[in-house]
Amino acid sequence: MAVLDTLTEYKPEVAALPIHLSRFGTMLFQTAGFLYSLFDDRKDSTNLLRIWKGFDHPFNNELQNFYKKLSPFKNDLKSVRNSIAFHGSLTRSREKAGLSIFDIESPRGSEFAGLISDMLNLALKMIMWHVERMNEADQPMKIWQEFDVELNGYRVIRL
Repeated sequence: MAVLDTLTEYKPEVAALPIHLSRFGTMLFQTAGFLYSLFDDRKDSTNLLRIWKGFDHPFNNELQNFYKKLSPFKNDLKSVRNSIAFHGSLTRSREKAGLSIFDIESPRGSEFAGLISDMLNLALKMIMWHVERMNEADQPMKIWQEFDVELNGYRVIRL
């Protein structure tokens, strides 16, 4: 008996967990997956450290310190991202890999929970820092359009 008959139809009578726990767990797994992806070391990945090295900003030390604190969790985060958060798994034993980071009663789980909070706070500071430097003269909509052009593989030529 499946929890989902289709990708959109939820069956609460057969769910293993109450819906509020399923929603919380889903968001927690996705957060862990994105956290890993933000600091993925592969050359073809989006890596926050590499991207923000490209210009002057006041967050270099905070980003470096966060990366050092995150490093001991990277293998578990990669397992969570690959087997639960983003890609899924065919076996329960593979899904279990990395889940110890969510054990809030352990020192390691508590440390990881603190890291999630730290990254959220740092991301908000970084976004606000960038937004505060934009003004109407920067034409935010034009910047957004140029970003879209870049995403689609075209080079922006400024005259």
